[in-house]
Amino acid sequence: MNRAALLALLVAACQPPGTSTSTSLPASVQQYSVLELVGGWRSLFHTEEQGTTRVEEENWRLAPDPQLPSRLVGRYLRSVEVRSSDIVPFTCNQRRSYRQRALYDVLVDLEGSDLVVRETAYDAEDSPCDHGFRRMTEYKAEDKGNRLVLHWSTGTQTLWQIDATNDGLPEPPWAKPSDPTGAWRWQTTSYDDDGNVRVEAEWWEISRRTDTQLDATYRRRVTVRSADGKNLACAAAPSWSFDDAYLLRGQKEEEHWHFYELAAQPGDHPCLRGTPKRTTDEATAEQIGNYFVLEWRGKRRQILYRPEDE
Repeated sequence: MNRAALLALLVAACQPPGTSTSTSLPASVQQYSVLELVGGWRSLFHTEEQGTTRVEEENWRLAPDPQLPSRLVGRYLRSVEVRSSDIVPFTCNQRRSYRQRALYDVLVDLEGSDLVVRETAYDAEDSPCDHGFRRMTEYKAEDKGNRLVLHWSTGTQTLWQIDATNDGLPEPPWAKPSDPTGAWRWQTTSYDDDGNVRVEAEWWEISRRTDTQLDATYRRRVTVRSADGKNLACAAAPSWSFDDAYLLRGQKEEEHWHFYELAAQPGDHPCLRGTPKRTTDEATAEQIGNYFVLEWRGKRRQILYRPEDE
């Protein structure tokens, strides 16, 4: 029996003989029932499907509404992390995992004997793996002591209470960075035409010359290794690698940057003797949160990330 039903029985038991029992809770009892939901709540869901692992986590915080005692205001942070078991990265960020996060504002109301939870606003973290759009909805909630069961048209979800403190509502745990200067990183793994594993990594450093001009350098390392561990003919070993270095200039163009490679210092290896030179390139770049998305000529897409996100 949940707390609201128990309180209803206590109210009925305290009425004088012959008094009819109301099927709805008095306002004071309803208010008490809602206030017992104040605090922190959490849900965690884990699935594995088609070579990926998906972890969905929600952390809720509910507090009294100072304008309406029978209502709660709240926020919850929803985080979805997806990881691949394959060496080939996801297309959206060119890494083997990605995360989507959004912070929702909610209202919890008593409508008759029903607890109704409504999403009223949201703020999604900027990411190339997230279009940013969310469809807001509402839930019918069942108070089951230390559990709060949410029902909607296509499913249910159980929140577990982790504390009963009236703390402030959380703010977004991410910043909205717009400064492209500093260190960036890129790494990807693929198979070449011969079935060998090819690992490419780049270390970028970007500094600001003026408000509209950037200076940049990056070091690129490529490692090729045989998938079966046998020696590669050109290297006389199961793997080989080389390092290149590049110098670039960046120019501001409205909300984007345009990068021009000015010079390249190619690495040397017997497997590169057929292609000893490097051709300089250019790219447009857009910063999306902690990612820097470059579109090189020939529609080659490259996504840099901050080293602290490794």
